[in-house]
Amino acid sequence: MNKTTKAKYDLAERMLKGRVDVDEVVMMSGLTKEQVEELKDKVVPKNTDAEILSKLDTVDLDIGPLLYDDAVYTDEENEALEESEE
Repeated sequence: MNKTTKAKYDLAERMLKGRVDVDEVVMMSGLTKEQVEELKDKVVPKNTDAEILSKLDTVDLDIGPLLYDDAVYTDEENEALEESEE
């Protein structure tokens, strides 16, 4: 695969990841529709948990606002946080 063809595939892959329609990817990349469809099958996940959950919001789940915190706290910090909440 030469650099031009590789660049076309890279462009098509980025566009598919960005959820651009297949017909538009064909027009912009210069690849055939069959090539883009094959690439889409490899690049775009099919109904994974992450894809399904990405389309939901807190209203759909009926759980109210969420606050995410991935920080790891020590026991002393956890106790201080619990005391400040009370």
